[in-house]
Amino acid sequence: MAEKNFKTLSSSNMSILIKDFMSTPVTTCTIDADVGRVRDIMKLKGFSALPVVKVESDVPNIRGIVTYRDIAGVYDDNVSVKQVMTEKVRVVQADTTARKSAEIMQQSGIHHLVVIDDNRIIGMASAADFVGLVATHTLV
Repeated sequence: MAEKNFKTLSSSNMSILIKDFMSTPVTTCTIDADVGRVRDIMKLKGFSALPVVKVESDVPNIRGIVTYRDIAGVYDDNVSVKQVMTEKVRVVQADTTARKSAEIMQQSGIHHLVVIDDNRIIGMASAADFVGLVATHTLV
């Protein structure tokens, strides 16, 4: 029988932080980007969502999130991301626990979280990242 290399997650050690398993580096798009370009980036890099930013004083400020689902039915590649993005984006701090992050996603009915540290986007966590976390740990 093959030896399994699983870590154990229990309520006593559920202090895994979102920064421990989020996806990095983050690719963002600007609020005025066109859907065709964003679709190409998502396909090329295998992303299902991108944070949408507006650069002000050389600092990218998050304005929303665009998912592949948002752009799937858009046939005009020149449509602005601003027209199809979701403005209400959930953001968590890098030191937020996996449990709290999962609760936020579940209660909000979303599949992606943007992770920030010092008001800078440092990662993204998706439902797939949580599946990966569970797949590499045993739950007790």
